[in-house]
Amino acid sequence: MAGYQQFCPIARALDVLGERWTLLVVRELMMGERHFNGIQRGIPRISKTMLSARLKRLESAGLVERAEGEYRLTEPGENLAPVLRERGQWALESDPRGLRKEDLGAQALTHDMSRRVVPERLPVHPTLVELRFRGTRRAGPSFLLARRPHVQLCAEDGGFDIALRVDADLEALTRFWLGETSWDSLLRAGAVTLTGPAELRRDFPAWFSGYLLRPRG
Repeated sequence: MAGYQQFCPIARALDVLGERWTLLVVRELMMGERHFNGIQRGIPRISKTMLSARLKRLESAGLVERAEGEYRLTEPGENLAPVLRERGQWALESDPRGLRKEDLGAQALTHDMSRRVVPERLPVHPTLVELRFRGTRRAGPSFLLARRPHVQLCAEDGGFDIALRVDADLEALTRFWLGETSWDSLLRAGAVTLTGPAELRRDFPAWFSGYLLRPRG
C-alpha cells in the first residue's frame, strides 16, 4: 500500500485503516474474538486470504499482536474504540441511507447475540431457543443453546427439546439490538412473538447485553 503521503493525521490514519474490511477486523477483536475462524465468522463475506492480509497489515502497524495462535489488540489498537463508536453513531444519526435491507443478516445478528450475554442471567440447565425470522430469504430456523455461562449458536436442535420459540421481524430485531428501539415496543407492534413458559418469555431479552458499540444513554 503506497499510502497518501500527507502529513494530515486523517491521511496517516487512513494509510493503516482505510482499506476495505480493516475496521471490521478491529471490531471483531474488540468484540472479544481471538482466533482466525472466530473473526471470520463475524465477517462472513471476507475470504481467508483477505483476512490473513488484513491481520498482517494490522500487526505490522502495531495495532494487533499474535501470541500462541491468538490475536489481540495492542494498546494503540484498543484506543480505536472511540473511533468505531463515533463512526457507528454517525451512521445511526446522519447517514441519509439509513439501515437498508441489504444490511440485514440473520447469521450476523444471531452470531453477535450469542457472544454478548450476561452469564448470571442465563439458565442453569440447557435451554434451547428456536429463532425464526421474517423479512429474510434464509430458510429454516437458527437455534441458541443457553447454559450458564454461555450461549451457543447452532444450525440444528442437537436433540434438545425446544424450550422457547421466537418469531421476529429481522429488521425490527436488528434495530432493537442496535439500541434504536425497546423490547416492549417490539412486543406491542407484534414484531416479535414468543411461545413458551412465561418465565422464559420474560427473561429471554435480559440474557443479552446488546450490541457493544451501540450508543450510550
